[in-house]
Amino acid sequence: MKKKQCSRTDLISQPILKTPIAAAVVMALSGQTGLAQDSGGLEEIVVTAQKRSENLQDVPISIEAINSEKLEELNIRNFNDYVRMLPSVAATPETGAGAGFAKVYMRGIVTGGDGQATTSQPSVGTYLDEQPITTIQGNLDLHLYDIARVEALAGPQGTLYGASSQAGTIRIITNKPEIGEFSSGYALEANNVSEGGDGYVVEGFVNLPISDRAAVRLVGWRSSEAGWIDNVAGTRLYPGDASTRADDFTVDNRTSAKDDYNTLSTTGARAALRVELDDNWTLTPSVQYQQQRSNGFWGDDLSDFAPGQYAVTHFREEYSKDKWYQGGLTIEGKIGTFDLTYAGNYLNRDVDASFDYSDYSYWYDNAYTTGYFAGLFLNNAGGRPNPAHSFVNNDAYTKQSHELRISSDPERRVRGLLGAFYQKQKHDFEQPFGNIAGLADSMLMNRDEPNGTKYPGVVYLNSLDRVDTDEAIFGQVAFDITDSLELTVGARFFKPEVTVNGFFGFSLGFSRSRAPSGSEPGAVANGGSGAFSPMGQGWSSNGEYRCKSQKAYKDAPCQNVAKGIDESENIGRVNLRWKASDDAMMYLTWSEGYRPGGINRNPFAGDYISDFLTNYEFGWKTAWMNNRLQLNGALFLQQWDDFQISFQGANGITQVANGPSAEVSGIETQLQWLAADALMISATASFYNSELKSNFSNFDADGKVTRINAPKGTSLPITPEFKGNVVARYSFEMGDYNAHIQGAVSHSGKAAARLSLADNAIIGDIPANTIADLSAGVSKNNYTVEVFIQNLTNEDSVLYKTAQCAESVCGVQPYGVRPQPRTVGMKFTQKF
Repeated sequence: MKKKQCSRTDLISQPILKTPIAAAVVMALSGQTGLAQDSGGLEEIVVTAQKRSENLQDVPISIEAINSEKLEELNIRNFNDYVRMLPSVAATPETGAGAGFAKVYMRGIVTGGDGQATTSQPSVGTYLDEQPITTIQGNLDLHLYDIARVEALAGPQGTLYGASSQAGTIRIITNKPEIGEFSSGYALEANNVSEGGDGYVVEGFVNLPISDRAAVRLVGWRSSEAGWIDNVAGTRLYPGDASTRADDFTVDNRTSAKDDYNTLSTTGARAALRVELDDNWTLTPSVQYQQQRSNGFWGDDLSDFAPGQYAVTHFREEYSKDKWYQGGLTIEGKIGTFDLTYAGNYLNRDVDASFDYSDYSYWYDNAYTTGYFAGLFLNNAGGRPNPAHSFVNNDAYTKQSHELRISSDPERRVRGLLGAFYQKQKHDFEQPFGNIAGLADSMLMNRDEPNGTKYPGVVYLNSLDRVDTDEAIFGQVAFDITDSLELTVGARFFKPEVTVNGFFGFSLGFSRSRAPSGSEPGAVANGGSGAFSPMGQGWSSNGEYRCKSQKAYKDAPCQNVAKGIDESENIGRVNLRWKASDDAMMYLTWSEGYRPGGINRNPFAGDYISDFLTNYEFGWKTAWMNNRLQLNGALFLQQWDDFQISFQGANGITQVANGPSAEVSGIETQLQWLAADALMISATASFYNSELKSNFSNFDADGKVTRINAPKGTSLPITPEFKGNVVARYSFEMGDYNAHIQGAVSHSGKAAARLSLADNAIIGDIPANTIADLSAGVSKNNYTVEVFIQNLTNEDSVLYKTAQCAESVCGVQPYGVRPQPRTVGMKFTQKF
């Protein structure tokens, strides 16, 4: 019996295909749209997500790409700007430093609480050209100027990009030197924040040919961002012994109170050289440098006793100095029909910062001044010193990476890529807590040193060296089953290693109630030297008490952490791509991503192992109306097994353990529409649904559940169920000038701030927010003048919430990071 042939209309009429997206895909797959690209269509965007140059519409990955022109049109300059325009990306802005410490997440893979020096590596990898610039405590916040594009690759990218690309990868691609062509340009901007002060931006670049086979590109920038948070003058009473009130202590901030005190200045430069050695080989060395100095605090007090909106009352100095440089070398060439690429990079980063910690000492440490803990913090006279604490953060990072890969002719039916990767990153961090002027000599760190202590007033100290090493071999093979059907299989075999050495904890004089018993770690019976000198004060259960010897370790009083872990694992990826027509492509993907395991600074907390993410994805990319309309999307399901989660362990020390499993499902859509020759509309959106597949619980030493923090079915925090944006740009002629007007609106839905239901009930959800921008400008010849308004409606919903200590203690005084208030500015750009 002859089968009935289905027409395109018949297909669309089927119930399962009555949604607009499905109908559009079917129409495109029928090949009857006749949508051959022509000069009147959308501009092609070339990406290198798969380690080779390809049209974005041909890449079987869910990618959001913001090219150079779009970056300029949207006035995107930093991390917060581009994250807002990438629906697959969520972030937790840094309240204390203002820049350089934000945490980034993709596709809802987040538990919150990470980002400390000895916790998990990030689940999203960030690349600057060929180098991963992901660090444990936050990514580099590079000022974006003369950038070719920003790519956001959603879903596991571990086979090609390795560790910390578990949930996705963000790539910042700089403009490279152009041989044989001179070009230059500069931009000047002045702006004013409605609730604060004035700011400015100065940027410039020049591309200089230096021979017929070489060119250099030089880029520089300087910006000053105005503040809008006030440190309001005030006092705080730290109560003492409730029975006498004799040791009550009142602090004030008269010397540090200031309006609009959260300012940020950025200075940086980049230089790249490109040399064509011959027709087949090129060298591209580059170097970049940036320094950021922030002052103040970037959140405001949300408590019932707050001094007002965009305001705090803090009592200790707050600043951050973030300085880094990066050197890189890329070598590209051909050996026969094979392409060879080497990329080597070195990153050096130093961060010196100080943060107010007076809430911590008020809500937490203050409890130690009564009862069993009476007289915890004393001066030499037995009185009470100023109890308002601060937290100092001195970090030194170095990171080197080397990658060598070889790929076969991309035009062959069977083609492949094989690579080797090595990375070593060191993090030397020193974090003194307390910094109390006049603290008793008997309580000081290194008090036995002949020249006195290096840490005056320090109550608690982290001084640790963390080294992460990653070795990997990766590859993939693509096979054209037919002219329109391609199968790609990839794998990565990796061996990560993590070591931590150093000191954490209190001095020996911390608690007068603990006496030496002969069973402490430093006792001779336990392999120690017995060389303790309690000076009549006794012993603490953390810190120096846990050292086997009182011999100094680097800058610390002794060593009580010496741990390491290594693993050997593998992950894979399978992709089936169907090029249904010149204007439609569909794909199916199974892929895996991972984060390496690690160790906890508390030696009794144990280690945590790698966690893995498995992704099942169906995607499509289509073009319409002579390529004047592009509609792309992806449906996915992700399974996150035994994920790493940070929490407050014994004695309030943050630790990491492998916890429950979770699932995240969702849809991502992207639209580009040249609605008229003068009107461009773009829109992107993501819809996510997440849930725990088992309870997130606390356990006792016998493995019995002591508390259910979040039951099965609870949504993961931070990432909203919906996030999206729409941008419309209209261009027209105005006399002798080319003019434009542009509007952009982004929306992010409500999300939980914490995974633990009890903690989230205290600190509260992150509310939804909608931010609108408007700009208009004119251009003539080689210059453009533009005026803009960012945050047009002055949206003030909180983007993220935090507190200075555990929510159960400090949650009554939370802080929130709000969007920068309405900002009005003017920008002048000229290019040659």
